[in-house]
Amino acid sequence: MKILIIDDSPLMRRILKDFLDEEGFEVYEAGTTQKANELSATLRPEIIIKDLFMPDSDIEDSIRHFIRDNHRVKIIICTTESSREYILKALRAGACDFILKPLDKTKVVKVISKVASL
Repeated sequence: MKILIIDDSPLMRRILKDFLDEEGFEVYEAGTTQKANELSATLRPEIIIKDLFMPDSDIEDSIRHFIRDNHRVKIIICTTESSREYILKALRAGACDFILKPLDKTKVVKVISKVASL
């Protein structure tokens, strides 16, 4: 399964990539929304794990763009619990689920498994 991680934090991308590599997923990463758009268009990932707040894009617009570009993609938001209002906006825009920081490998894999079966 191809998973694209989108986060402006290299540390967060590394943590998620390490978790997912250990589980045998095919993992790609992008530090900007523009790079993510390019990768998504060519790779056609099944799942995108996206930081809720990217400095170069709007939450709802970027989610809608990924879904328009690839109708099969499932989007998981990665954020902190203090972002509850924005999590709801992301879910209304088409995200399937969310993962809370700090990241826990077991929870990350559980959410991916759940979303993959939708």
